[in-house]
Amino acid sequence: MAALISGFDWAATSLGPKSAWPACLTAAVDIMLSAQAQIVMFWGEDFVALYNDAYAPTIGDKHPQALGHPARENWAELWSDLEPLLRSVLHEGQTVVAKDRPFYIERYSYPETVYFDISYSPVRDIDGKALGVFCIVNETTERVRSEQALRESEERFRAVISQSATGIAQCELDGRFVLVNERFCEIVGYSETELLEMRMHDITYPDDLRENNRMFETMMATGENFEIEKRYVRKDGSLVWVANSVSGVRDSSGRIERVAGVITDISERKRIQEVERRLAAIIASSDDAILSTDLKMVITSWNIGAERLYGHSAEEAIGQSVMMLVPEDRSEEEPAILAQIRAGQKVEPYETKRRRKNGELVDVLLSVSPIYDAYGRIIGASKIAHDISAKKEAERLQTVLAGELNHRVKNVLATVMAIARQTLGRDDVDKTSVETFEARLASMARAHDLLIHGQWEQAELTAVIAQALSPYPKDRFEISGPAIKLAPRAVVSISLALHELATNAAKYGALSVADGRVAITWSVETGEADRLKLRWQETGGPIVQPPTRKGFGSRLIESLLAAELNGKVHIGYEPSGLICEVDAAAGIGWDQTRNTAE
Repeated sequence: MAALISGFDWAATSLGPKSAWPACLTAAVDIMLSAQAQIVMFWGEDFVALYNDAYAPTIGDKHPQALGHPARENWAELWSDLEPLLRSVLHEGQTVVAKDRPFYIERYSYPETVYFDISYSPVRDIDGKALGVFCIVNETTERVRSEQALRESEERFRAVISQSATGIAQCELDGRFVLVNERFCEIVGYSETELLEMRMHDITYPDDLRENNRMFETMMATGENFEIEKRYVRKDGSLVWVANSVSGVRDSSGRIERVAGVITDISERKRIQEVERRLAAIIASSDDAILSTDLKMVITSWNIGAERLYGHSAEEAIGQSVMMLVPEDRSEEEPAILAQIRAGQKVEPYETKRRRKNGELVDVLLSVSPIYDAYGRIIGASKIAHDISAKKEAERLQTVLAGELNHRVKNVLATVMAIARQTLGRDDVDKTSVETFEARLASMARAHDLLIHGQWEQAELTAVIAQALSPYPKDRFEISGPAIKLAPRAVVSISLALHELATNAAKYGALSVADGRVAITWSVETGEADRLKLRWQETGGPIVQPPTRKGFGSRLIESLLAAELNGKVHIGYEPSGLICEVDAAAGIGWDQTRNTAE
């Protein structure tokens, strides 16, 4: 710049030739050129610019044409800002000082805002008159922008921290909190103010503190970050599981000066893991065979119960097709089940057979459920097979025993019939008695047949009525009532009573004429003890006259039936037709005490 200033045609400017310059200008130029600081000087009312080598880069493409020309020609874009500053120094003798003073400038053909530390002072002659402005400046644009970017980054960082869905905390090396976000406060139940007075150790569960300290000391020695799952003690005393990702915050020399932690509440995950652990323990120890398959029917899990039931070890079974367990005659079962699972349909438990490793077939009760992934999609099937071999064998034995019992009962009844025929004789009177007796025995036999089908446990009342009335046309009866199961003793008693009523109706009542009808209705009345109400009502038959004496059939109905059913029986001889009403304890069982009917 010294050469440029020396060779410049100053005579063509308002400053005039250098030889005519005032001593104060010459001295100021000498000081400016020898200085290392960024200096520009504006001289006279036109503010003609002079500057040194340090200042030249700060004006970019304006150098060198700015030298020796009025400032408003080269600083036109900021003249409205710069001129008042210069005039206040030149005319008022003020010194203008500012740090990081912004200026709008176009020094590289594009607009930008730059920053300078400035010190503008007047240059005076020997009379003290200000003739120019001596400007010592220092461009701070890069530092200001860096600080702005840092502030913006910090603001964004604080916004991220405050709005983060995970807890964030910073601690001194002694564990004292210096920064916590809102989510961390929510996790541990303390306010920010409370936490900033506490240390990390104060809220760490004592049983987890030793491992936490060990990993912290390792990080301080090696500089490696660490992750730990531990428990915090919340303000209310409850425990909360967290996953804590810990890293060191380093100073300019690289030493760790603080510790930062990102904390995630994993209580729900821990709860699910505990549930899964318990379920896994249940599955592992279950006596039932529990296995799972994918949608291609490949076995993916196999418990000890499956090993015991089927004979294959887990190593042998996993990865194989589940079809290895399915007998040839049931090969369509698994694809059909899988189709239901794929469609999201419920598969009801069902009894089937499966093949063991040794080729034997085993009876199982199979329950199948879909397996879902995290997105709710069906990805396989879970199968529980319960060994019902013993149950099936018991059912088979029960069927054999029931059949044998039925056979023996019928043999006894047949023997009784034969004895009756031989004992009572064959004349007309005795013959009628024998036939009546045989009919009653036949009714008992039919009742026993019903019990055989019900495994000697119970029989439907509707079936009992239908069996008892089977010798008669169905269109002569109107039968209605709810479904109700009868115990064996009730089955035999009601069968005999219905037989006697039907026989009487066929001889003397509604069934003895073409237009006669019988209505059989029943209901169950609920209360402290459920009661069965059964009604037999005849209509359309001959006019009924009360009997002069009661025969065996009437006595059987009124006495035996009432005693067997632990209830009351009433027979009414209405002119329009006989009515028989039964009021008994519903569901009377084998062992229920018999009370004499009132």
